[in-house]
Order: sequence, then structure tokens, then C-alpha cells
Amino acid sequence: MPVPHRRPAEAGLAAFLEVTWLEPARTLYGALLVIDAEGGPLEFVFNSLAAPAGFLWPESQVRRQGVPALVRTLFSGCRRDPDLLVAAASLGDPEFCRRELAPSIPFALVQEAMPPDLPQWTWLNSQPTPAMRAHSLALALQQRGLASEPLERVRAGLREVFPHAAWNDP
Repeated sequence: MPVPHRRPAEAGLAAFLEVTWLEPARTLYGALLVIDAEGGPLEFVFNSLAAPAGFLWPESQVRRQGVPALVRTLFSGCRRDPDLLVAAASLGDPEFCRRELAPSIPFALVQEAMPPDLPQWTWLNSQPTPAMRAHSLALALQQRGLASEPLERVRAGLREVFPHAAWNDP
């Protein structure tokens, strides 16, 4: 006889996004890690974008056009439908991220310099309401200390799939 139990409610999926610019290769490397509410990895999507060289393509111009182009390839390559998107604040200023990346799911930038028990998320579009799965998911991630930790896994994944890149390791 099976043991009676209550199944936990589906808490949703979160996607953590990282894009890194590396010189002198003038290349953007990006990845998207989809996790469940307990931090279990479900999908890892990655890509790179080599920038044109020369004085006509300064780094700021390449980043302004390249980051959205690279991020769209990651969004398109993702097979799961996350309820929440989180990226490091270093991705770009909030207005750039809101306008150029324009995800239709709740999107937050996280300040990683904060102590792990005090994650600082800045919502770029509407903060999820209590009726949304993203609301309970965000709370669960923060309670489990996963407000920014998955970004470290994304960076480790980028180093593994692009071992030839000149990573600026400390």
C-alpha cells in the first residue's frame, strides 16, 4: 500500500542569464541556466558572438547591439518556459535591459556584492504578484540562498564549454 502524502505544488522554473565580454578576442560569451526552485539544473544554453574589429566598431557599440542579439539566441534555444529571469546587474543598466532584452516574464537584476542572506534584486518589469508562480519561486530561491549563486554556475559552465577563451580568472 502506498504511503499517503501531499505532492508539493509546482514552484516553477527560473532562468539565470550571464553575458561576458572578453578582450582581446572581442567576443561576447553568454549562457542561460534554467533551474527548479530547489536549484536543480534542468537546462544550459550557451552561445558566443565574435565582434567586428576596427575603429568603426567601438566596444560600447558592439555591446549595445551584440548583447541583445546574443541573448535572443539564448532565449530561442531554451526548450523550457521559465517563470522568472535573473541576470547580474553587470549585464547593463536597467533601461537598456528592459528595452533591448524585453522578456515578457518577471525579470530581475541582482547585485552580487551583497551578503548572500541579503540579496538585492531590482525588478525591471512588473514585480510578480502573489498569484503568480514567479512570486513563490523568487521567495523560494532567496530563502535557499539561490538569489545569485546560479550565476556562478553559469560562469563555470561558460569556462567549460569555451575553454579556449582568455577568461579573467582571479
